[in-house]
Amino acid sequence: MARILLVTNIFPPFIGGPAIFIDRLAHSLSARGHEVTVICSSEGMPGAAYDAQRPFKVCRVDLSNRYKYEIMVRLTLLWQLLRHKLILVNGLENYLARIAQLLRRRYVLKIVGDSVWEQGRNWGLVTAGFDEFQNQPTPAKLMGIKAARDRCLAMADVVVTPGVWLSRVVGKWGVAEQRLQVIRNGVPMATFNQEPSTRTGDLDILFIGRLTNWKGAETLLLALVGQTGMKLTVVGDGPELPLISNLIQQLGLQGVVTLAGKMEQAKLHTRMQSAHVLVLPSNYEGLSHTLLEAGAAGLARIASDIGGNQDAVAHEIDGILFPYGDVAALRAALLRLRDDEPLRLKLAQAARAAAQRDDFKGTVDAYVKLLEERAA
Repeated sequence: MARILLVTNIFPPFIGGPAIFIDRLAHSLSARGHEVTVICSSEGMPGAAYDAQRPFKVCRVDLSNRYKYEIMVRLTLLWQLLRHKLILVNGLENYLARIAQLLRRRYVLKIVGDSVWEQGRNWGLVTAGFDEFQNQPTPAKLMGIKAARDRCLAMADVVVTPGVWLSRVVGKWGVAEQRLQVIRNGVPMATFNQEPSTRTGDLDILFIGRLTNWKGAETLLLALVGQTGMKLTVVGDGPELPLISNLIQQLGLQGVVTLAGKMEQAKLHTRMQSAHVLVLPSNYEGLSHTLLEAGAAGLARIASDIGGNQDAVAHEIDGILFPYGDVAALRAALLRLRDDEPLRLKLAQAARAAAQRDDFKGTVDAYVKLLEERAA
């Protein structure tokens, strides 16, 4: 039995890739007899019963008071790093790296994207797409964030990415090939146990994700203008929510689009299994949990033709890829699935078959092997 520390920025009831991944991994590691502790940020502190049902310890750091948070997150990480030598990091890495450097602790670091590009987009300093940005000089105002990212990478024994495309990107940041490992995200197939839903009315479309300026939700709204026989539910929130809400009004889509906000994982899975199509029109993804789960749930998938999505969707085999930002191409893909029910079902069934090859047990096995090798 090993004592394992998992560090993440988000955790249920938050939704998102890291939250889902760390919760599932912690359950699986605990079931294998390991003593697991999770450190995470939390908006408020859920009641004791919420985490008591989990077979591992959850150390939540409350975000409601930012000044207190900045102190407590460092103290919590310091205490747990003193107690653990086996550490997997999937968030809070900037806080953790400095403490790890002080304690001479190494860790396994999971990278799912580029924090430098994301922050540049959030601050309005970067307009370039993800791939284009990788080949440009880093703006001076982002050099501090780049230095923090590089420090996190330098302190890691192993850097794990969920897909081959992102591994190549991280290699260009200066991480040696022998320190890189690809472990694909997985899906617990037992959670999704029904065949694709048949249509009796409008095409039921889902968008699931954090509403940021690279997720492309506005492209999807524009594609729906003037169309009939389709309904869209947007699940999630984020800094672009006011813009998306206003755009729905301006485009006259009030009767077509529903803003569902955040949704707990169990409810989200139920909602996915009643839908027909998932659309992910983003500018970049590492390897999207949402795309994989949509396949497992029996949804046809339409996604932008960018690196991470190419790792998850085989064009015209188990989904449809379209050029990022191309409203006409996305509209054409939606109309194909609206008007061709056999094609939709064919893509959905192929997506379920592909998801079975990415069962979460394989993901856990790979991480357990990696952590146990380091323990030995």
